[in-house]
Amino acid sequence: MRVIVVGAGPGGLAAAINLAGLGLDVTVVEKDALPGGRMKGLTFGDNGEFTVDTGPTIMQLPGIYEALFARAGKRLSDYVTLLPVDPNTRLHFWDKSSLDTTRDVVRMAEQCAKFGPEKGEAFTRWLDESEKKYRIAYEKFIAHNAGSVDYYNPFRLLPTLPFRPWETLYGQLDRFFHDDRITYALSYPSKYLGLHPTTCSSVFSVIPYIELAFGVWHVKGGFRALAQGMMKCAEDLGARFRMNSPVAQLWVEDDAQGEPRTRGVILTNGERIEADSVVINADLPYAAKNLVPARYRRFGRQSDTVLDHAKYSCSTYMLYLGLDRVYDELPHHLIYLSESARRTDKDALEDRKIDLDDPPFYACNPTPTDGAGAPAGGSTLYVLVPVPNTHNQVDWESAKKTLRERVPKWLEKVGLRDVEKHIVAERAYTAETWRDEYNVFRGAVFNLSHTWLQLGPARPRVESPDVRGLYWVGGGTHPGSGLLTIIESANIAADYLARAAGKGALPLWPYVPEVGRTTPLAPIERSGRGQQVAAERSAGVHAP
Repeated sequence: MRVIVVGAGPGGLAAAINLAGLGLDVTVVEKDALPGGRMKGLTFGDNGEFTVDTGPTIMQLPGIYEALFARAGKRLSDYVTLLPVDPNTRLHFWDKSSLDTTRDVVRMAEQCAKFGPEKGEAFTRWLDESEKKYRIAYEKFIAHNAGSVDYYNPFRLLPTLPFRPWETLYGQLDRFFHDDRITYALSYPSKYLGLHPTTCSSVFSVIPYIELAFGVWHVKGGFRALAQGMMKCAEDLGARFRMNSPVAQLWVEDDAQGEPRTRGVILTNGERIEADSVVINADLPYAAKNLVPARYRRFGRQSDTVLDHAKYSCSTYMLYLGLDRVYDELPHHLIYLSESARRTDKDALEDRKIDLDDPPFYACNPTPTDGAGAPAGGSTLYVLVPVPNTHNQVDWESAKKTLRERVPKWLEKVGLRDVEKHIVAERAYTAETWRDEYNVFRGAVFNLSHTWLQLGPARPRVESPDVRGLYWVGGGTHPGSGLLTIIESANIAADYLARAAGKGALPLWPYVPEVGRTTPLAPIERSGRGQQVAAERSAGVHAP
């Protein structure tokens, strides 16, 4: 079977590893010169002396990446080096208090107990319930294809009922902690789902649990090194990469039954590349509108009408800084939660207006962990401020100027003092940058919001119902946005294609890493390209 993967973002790279590992004929076409998509990184400075990540900065659940490589007969550790980050994150609150999150259960309980002696015991109870939820919810909600309404089969979901999936994330956490500081510290990732803790399902409490149970990890050399390592692995498995090759359109023709079927892709230079199946790893709303002819999307979740009326996440203002000093006394990840993070009015819940006075923000200070992106004695900072997407009325030039003036001062709230004095190079992105330079629909970097009406079978599906042989991977399809879930979308696509190619189910999937396990996951032995020796499914792996 010949498969074309459109886009060398993390989802496309994971799909290429999976499919080439199965012995399929894989060609990846990518519009840029570098792999990674939004994960490709940015080099800046007068002499290109600084390099920063531009997309994800946190790896969750390394066992999933280990399994990706293992099922193809490879070892993750042969391609990238993972570095543990501790503490996970330091959060500063509106009342000037702070909290360090960590995978060390004793220390984490002590951190919670700073807000009241009973909070440490509350954390232990929450962690115990969350472990039980994780063991069930990861397979049922994330590592599952959601290809039909059977996803909501009451008998399938019966084991999840004790965990109250109908409850909001805020409500679930508040049941344990009764303190907004801890509750918002653990629920803030809902912002990256296009939601607020008070509108987000408690199902997503598996996200903070995963970080606290398995830790958070950094890729040595930055996440751009992960993209490069994944590309090298796919190439070692026989996948071909055509860089600087933008796609103009999906090539579709009717088959013998009169059903639309993909024939391959058409490049912007007019070249046609033929294939039996196509996997698209690009921003789904943008790619559906621009790569798939509208006549093949008239009635489904990818029609122009549905996509235009869907709910989308916020965007981000990004300030990438090259400094002449290192803040080695501060953690890798820093978050400031302002009072506005607790707002529940409609403008706040739907990210309609830009906050130029006291917004929450995230700062990544990677150099103390990994100095790869800066010259000796220097460092980089990555600052993310949530802002509306381009569907909302914002004067971006004015906002960009104001944010550039204020962000260095705001950074003092997380301990980054006198940053302005040490800036030697910088770049800034707005929602318009994401829209125009990265082809992100409306600049909504976290894609379709994860509302109940845009989850599971109600989200655009991995296997296209409109064009036979077409599959989608990335944050716009199931299971959703975020690096971890994008990898799982690639696993789902590979499972469909493995079965279509007559190779049976995708090996080592679904795979739920086991809490506490540290034994490396052994690669599946391969007796020639595409032939895999049956191996016992591992019970799980903790981390490299």
